[in-house]
Amino acid sequence: MNAHFNSPDRRFIPIPTQYQIYDSYTIDPKWQTKFTIIWTSVLAFSFLVSIPYIIRSWRNGRLYSGLAIQETLDPYSIKEPSITRDKLPRQDPRLTQSSFSSRLILGIRAMIQSVSLWTLPMPNLTWWKGQVGDCCRRAYFTLSVSQIVLVLGYMAAVIACFVVGAELTQNSNRPGFIALAQLPVIILLSLKSPLPLPVFLPSLSYEHYNFLHRWTGRTLFITATVHGGMWINQFIKNNEMDQINAEKSRRGILAYALMGMVVIASLKPVRRKCYQLFWIAHVMFFVGFFAAISYHTPYSRPWIYPCVALYAYDLFVRMLRYRIKDATLVPVDDTLTMIHIPDCDAGWLPTQHVMVRVLKGSGVFESHPFTITNAPSTSFSASPRGIILYAKVAGDWTKKIHNLARDIKTIEVGDDDETIEERQKFLEREEKPDDSIDGLQHPGRKVQVMIDGPYGGLKIDLSQYENVLLVGGGSGITFILGAIEECLRVKTTAHNVVCGPSQVDVAWVVRDMSTIQALSPTLLYLHNLAEKLSVSLTYNLYLSNPPNPLPNVPAILPKSTILSPYRPEISQLVRTALLPLSSTRMNNLESAIIQNETSLSEESGSVSGICGNGLAVIACGPEGIVMETKNAIANLSLKDRITCGGIGFHGECYTL
Repeated sequence: MNAHFNSPDRRFIPIPTQYQIYDSYTIDPKWQTKFTIIWTSVLAFSFLVSIPYIIRSWRNGRLYSGLAIQETLDPYSIKEPSITRDKLPRQDPRLTQSSFSSRLILGIRAMIQSVSLWTLPMPNLTWWKGQVGDCCRRAYFTLSVSQIVLVLGYMAAVIACFVVGAELTQNSNRPGFIALAQLPVIILLSLKSPLPLPVFLPSLSYEHYNFLHRWTGRTLFITATVHGGMWINQFIKNNEMDQINAEKSRRGILAYALMGMVVIASLKPVRRKCYQLFWIAHVMFFVGFFAAISYHTPYSRPWIYPCVALYAYDLFVRMLRYRIKDATLVPVDDTLTMIHIPDCDAGWLPTQHVMVRVLKGSGVFESHPFTITNAPSTSFSASPRGIILYAKVAGDWTKKIHNLARDIKTIEVGDDDETIEERQKFLEREEKPDDSIDGLQHPGRKVQVMIDGPYGGLKIDLSQYENVLLVGGGSGITFILGAIEECLRVKTTAHNVVCGPSQVDVAWVVRDMSTIQALSPTLLYLHNLAEKLSVSLTYNLYLSNPPNPLPNVPAILPKSTILSPYRPEISQLVRTALLPLSSTRMNNLESAIIQNETSLSEESGSVSGICGNGLAVIACGPEGIVMETKNAIANLSLKDRITCGGIGFHGECYTL
């Protein structure tokens, strides 16, 4: 009998599924792996989609060209990457507007663009009026339709992974396992430093996919709520109150409470009103959450280690990019401060931003982002060496910086005789009531700053477009100035070919005239530089709070400048700029086709030196003005976009 049971041929009758005990610690980790495969596959797909952008950026010299600020004893020894004929994007001149394949590609791109840009407006209710800024006509939802679809897709993947095949009423460990698997995603989406490879779409920077960081964090909170809530419900139903007071449960409740504090501190009202509180709470509570969850379950530690490694990498790279520089603070007017950091020669692109920390007073504990408004100095531009930033007084920190810039009576250790003499002359002139002193003539205040960056910046190649429309609201003018510099930089590096914008239209919505007057010299300088490059640069200024009577345009600005006492209709601005190829452009293309007819057969039907056409639209400022610009483009017909040769868009929201 015993030999029969010990026989190797013995066969066991399988236990029916309904009688099997659910082994959570064996099955649920497999779903963690499935979830990880899902999001890493999306990451890999985004990299494949971005390959054409990577190739174009490498050819025009922009790929990773703005990684770290550089200084040299010879400012002109660092040369700007020039766009040569062999590096220009290749385009078959026969694929013009009459080519079916060209029109088909433009049509497909236009449909994808409409879906990705369309943003739903907020209900036109009275209590929403407080959400509409001075530059905007109405409020919009924060996320576009495509972003909403992406967030819902992520949530659906998470829910499917902790629902399918799980007996949540009997054992709700699965949501806890899936919550742990989301931790690396959240940390990865929070990184600011560029990765070794352009993970995610490299045409985006951290501020563009930060919405995913916020919503993955909220999804993690929901998942943890299901995990803890169903266990507590089960303990109450089975009258197992002692289990709630158990050591494991108390640690889990502590971890959940810390996560809830992170979520509360991350809400938009807290971020906007008390940013420093949000940042400190974000770091402290998240570190506490990691400690509590590691004691709650040992299964969390394999997911915490990658998070620590990713965050350590981010801090390490940012430390390599830190620079401590001398800077000059100049009060341009009563509300605007110019920050000039002279000892910088390369390593950035206009429209990128840096985090600035002023190493004086209480400001040493805070850093804030500011857009770089100028390109590196070249022999052609003759612009001042270094980085130029503008800080609009909008809070306690910027107010302190502005007051510090105005305080030139205080003499500190390190001030040289020339600086002290310049201050004394300025103070003597200021005492004369009839002598008007321009803000840019102010000697300024010398301080030391720590800069971190650069980050972000313009991600479309302006050499591919004939016309450029720049729409800015309020302090968004800083990005506009950088975008104008980029247009001119493209023309100076590609002057030997038919390339770069020939028409640049600027629409700036601003609250009062003081900011316009303060920036008038900069606007005039850019206009004069554009004239040298045969670029038509026009300024259209709109006052959202105009005085009565309406003042004249500052005399220093070009005569073509238009000042209007109302907010613009952005859709009308886009349609006005949406012109088909000009006759001059078409003649240039036709002559280029004739000259390169021989090379077509040698290069398999493609030539270099022929750049794109169409319209590039860049919007920056409050959310409302960027969303309105997105909808203006999304509402255009396919015919209009195909006729003009395509539309490129880049948006920068100046909001927290």
